[in-house]
Amino acid sequence: ELEAKKKQAEQAEEARKKAEEQRVAKARTESCARAKHAKATMDSGVRLATTNAKGEREIMDDKARATEARRMDDIIRSDCGPMPKSAAQ
Repeated sequence: ELEAKKKQAEQAEEARKKAEEQRVAKARTESCARAKHAKATMDSGVRLATTNAKGEREIMDDKARATEARRMDDIIRSDCGPMPKSAAQ
C-alpha cells in the first residue's frame, strides 16, 4: 500500500512537470511569434508610434527603433531556438 502511494505521488509529480514544460513551451512559441512579427514591422520602415507615460503619442526616432530592434533580436534568440536545458529540467 505504501509502495502504491509512493508510485502514485511520483506519477503526479511527473504529470505536473510535463504540464509545466508544455506551458513554458507554449509561452515561448507565442513570444517568438510576437517578436518575429514586431521585428518584421520594425524592418519594414513604416513609421511607428508609441504612447508615453502621459498617454501622448510619440513617433519613434531612429535611436528608439534601433533599441527596440535589438530587444526583438534578443527575444527571438532566446525564444525561437531549442528550449535551454536548465528550463527543461
